[in-house]
Amino acid sequence: MLKILGYRGEDIVKIDLEELENYRDYVLIWIDCYAPSDEELLKLSRKIGISVDELKVGLDEQEVPRVEEEEDYYLIIYKAPLFEEEVTTTSFGIFIKDNIVLTIHIDKIKSIGKIYSLLKSKKPKTLMGKGVGFFLYVLLNQITLNYSRILLNLEDKLDTLEDALINGDGNVTEEILQLRKTLVYFHKALVSNKDVLSILKRKYLPITTQEDREHLEDLYYDTLQLLDMETTYRELLVSMMDMGLSLENIRMNQIMKILTMVTTVFAVPVWITGVFGMNFKYMPLVDNPYGFWIVMGVVLITIVILMYIFIKEGWL
Repeated sequence: MLKILGYRGEDIVKIDLEELENYRDYVLIWIDCYAPSDEELLKLSRKIGISVDELKVGLDEQEVPRVEEEEDYYLIIYKAPLFEEEVTTTSFGIFIKDNIVLTIHIDKIKSIGKIYSLLKSKKPKTLMGKGVGFFLYVLLNQITLNYSRILLNLEDKLDTLEDALINGDGNVTEEILQLRKTLVYFHKALVSNKDVLSILKRKYLPITTQEDREHLEDLYYDTLQLLDMETTYRELLVSMMDMGLSLENIRMNQIMKILTMVTTVFAVPVWITGVFGMNFKYMPLVDNPYGFWIVMGVVLITIVILMYIFIKEGWL
């Protein structure tokens, strides 16, 4: 699916793929290419002069983030959050040629969709009137903001999971493992994105001005802060896992202690009754009319003594 928006200096207009020959009439053209068909890729390739094989690089979810400077265009691979059954990350491509910015991706990326909302709610000049370098910053900034929102939401989840663990809810282990997996994906993605921003902020590329590089430098430090936040949350999850295991061990030890005390309390009475249950002719108190009650009294006294010892030692 192709969406093409052009900015001429006043308003944003939708452009058909066939009209791209006149791309120089616009200040900036943004092409968003989401899960394109082979036919769309071929037409796009012919219009902008980038081979289909190169365009497919941007569709590879496993591509490593980087900046490539070709003869007549630039390729930037970046990592963005991906919302499916679980939150992971995906790679997508940004091609910049002349005044054309092409975003191409196989997965639906919320951050790119947010750009459309911003273009409708804000003056187009704010986002698209400052050249390709600033629009590149806008794209990367939205992705960074999305990472930030997810991590801030994770903070509330961590508090909820910690309360659940303390209250003895044993069904949170799977959720903790899932969040830790998400943070591992985020760590790899943010480290890779940081390297891309490091190149963009210090390398004097023709597509960026000094002001653009300053914005990208701010974005670089924002990414560093997100990395610190992610590392902290990941360490908290590990601590929560350890705490969960410790609490589980404590509960298990408590159960074993109770079972041990019950066994101990009834061990002596069982031994006494077992002795009197032996099949011997001459047994003490066998012929005594009060023999049964004497033995039961000894059993009860033994139980009371053992219970007193357990309570005094703080085991009960």
